[in-house]
Amino acid sequence: MAEIWRKFDVEKLISYSDDLVQFLKNEKDINYLKHCVEHSDGLRSRCRSDHAGVQNSLEGYYKKIDMCKQKTEVANAEVASDPEIQKELDEEIQREAMLREDLR
Repeated sequence: MAEIWRKFDVEKLISYSDDLVQFLKNEKDINYLKHCVEHSDGLRSRCRSDHAGVQNSLEGYYKKIDMCKQKTEVANAEVASDPEIQKELDEEIQREAMLREDLR
C-alpha cells in the first residue's frame, strides 16, 4: 500500500481534494452528484439483470445444442448400423446434388 502513496504527487492530491471540496460546497452540485449516483445505481442494476437474462438464455441454448448433438450422434449410429438406410441416404444425397446442378 505504501508504494501507491509514493507514486502520487502529494501536492496534486491536495489540489484535487481542494477542488472536490469546492465543487461539493454548492448544494446544486451535490444534488447533481446524488442524481448521477442514483442513475448509475439503476443502470448497474438493469445491466446485472440483463446479464443474468442473457446468461440464462445462453445456458438454455447450450443445453439445446448438446441435445441436438446427442440426437445427431444417435441418428448417425442408427444409419451406420443399417446398410439399407445408408443406401437410401446416399441416393437422396445424389438426387439433391443433381437438383442443385439442374438449378445452376
